[in-house]
Amino acid sequence: MFDEENPLTQAAQQQIESLRDAGWEAYADTQWLRAAEIYGRALEIAESINDTRQIVLCRFWRGACLCGADKLRQALAVLTPTLKEGNSGGDDDDIYNTLITYIEIAQALPVNLGAIEKAYQQTENFLRDSGNLDWRHQLLHLQETLYKLRGMYPEALAAAQESWAIWQDEYPGYTADTHLNGLVEISLLLRDAEQAQIYLWEWEMDEHDYMPKSKEAKSFRRQSDLARLEGRFVEAVDWGRRSMLVDNSNINTLTAIVRAFLCTGDNHRARDELIRLLAHRHAESGHKRYYIRLLWGDYHLACARQAAGMPPVDDEFGLEFPPPSRIANSTATRDALARARRGYRAALKIGCWIDEKLECRLRQQQISERLARVEAIEQLL
Repeated sequence: MFDEENPLTQAAQQQIESLRDAGWEAYADTQWLRAAEIYGRALEIAESINDTRQIVLCRFWRGACLCGADKLRQALAVLTPTLKEGNSGGDDDDIYNTLITYIEIAQALPVNLGAIEKAYQQTENFLRDSGNLDWRHQLLHLQETLYKLRGMYPEALAAAQESWAIWQDEYPGYTADTHLNGLVEISLLLRDAEQAQIYLWEWEMDEHDYMPKSKEAKSFRRQSDLARLEGRFVEAVDWGRRSMLVDNSNINTLTAIVRAFLCTGDNHRARDELIRLLAHRHAESGHKRYYIRLLWGDYHLACARQAAGMPPVDDEFGLEFPPPSRIANSTATRDALARARRGYRAALKIGCWIDEKLECRLRQQQISERLARVEAIEQLL
């Protein structure tokens, strides 16, 4: 039984508070594993005195730190007991943050769609029962992400627009950057350049500038993506480089500059950055593993086009992929196409697994389209 008046309990609470302060310092410095270890010690003390409020809080922060370190399965295991305990015993914001982080990780792995939908329903029930429906914008943002991961882009846009419409600049909540980044991305996936530009302008004018470096890196990446969609490939490289100056280790930043280089035919520079991306090829997130292998296949397809004497194209946003009238270098083209096939086979293996989990065929369709481009060139060899 938790006894707040007990001197031993009070001493334990002071230890917890001290550890939480140290954990936050490590978290703010992106020392994810150190922060997770510190919050883990605080959690052990909270469990020893049966302080359910502190238990829920320390679980959440330990899980968030493990997530930051890409230890997704460990994070999920830390957060799961709070969901099983019926959302009781903690402050509303800590319970909600736990539910949201659980869904975020479950989608990033991903786990089965049924388990994700069950967590959504539990979160909806919690918001209704606790009277905190104004926090729902976070849940809508995650719904937007889930639709996007399943290739349901119109539904994703509707969820993103509703999420942004009800967003309030209050805790707990995602930043304006998170919402606007999502709106631009979905507009690009829908090939709506005009709408993407409108959201980029809104983003530029937005005054909620709590994380300026993050905002710059994200918005520059989206400017690069928009330039690619519109065929302004040199500008895409320029925007990608600006993003790299702000954050040159982020997976999304590296991906943006690789795709921009491939569109301009600068395959050597694309390879340099792609090699850095390959360091993440064993990430716990299936989406990261899939996309890195897809991009590796796209790189080799770009090399094949170059060897064949074809102009560079954008394999992500491009619509036309006419084969050449003749092959300039048959040997180099054949070798590059073989490497592209290997990359796509590796991506397909992961993609089929993700599609099964999320009950869709998005990644299988993407690989099928890539292989059709490979085969169109192979027929001329």
